[in-house]
Amino acid sequence: MKTNIFRTLCLGTLVASVAPQAQAEDLTVNRLLASQCAQCHGTNGHSVGDIDGLTDESYKDLYEDLMDMRSEDRPENIMDHQALGYTDDQVRRIALYFGTLSGKADEAPEFEDRRSR
Repeated sequence: MKTNIFRTLCLGTLVASVAPQAQAEDLTVNRLLASQCAQCHGTNGHSVGDIDGLTDESYKDLYEDLMDMRSEDRPENIMDHQALGYTDDQVRRIALYFGTLSGKADEAPEFEDRRSR
């Protein structure tokens, strides 16, 4: 009985110590992917020019917009071409990063485990 309690406590401690590290790694990956957007949309999505900023967009809206751009049969503008370069998982991460900055990360997506590759 004591052995089972000890095992449970050890497993709980292990899981609790790994979760924050995985979240930090996800944030780093998301930020790195989103940094490509800064060239046109400004640092952290705060646009200073004529191009739309991303700071007021929700996760859902950004995700849907990027997926629509990826599905174009004939890419017509720079964003269509940019979006084609990302996987579904990367699009989710970019949308989540900007959605989190705006406080509008309304749906938490699941991500591929890149450590298993």
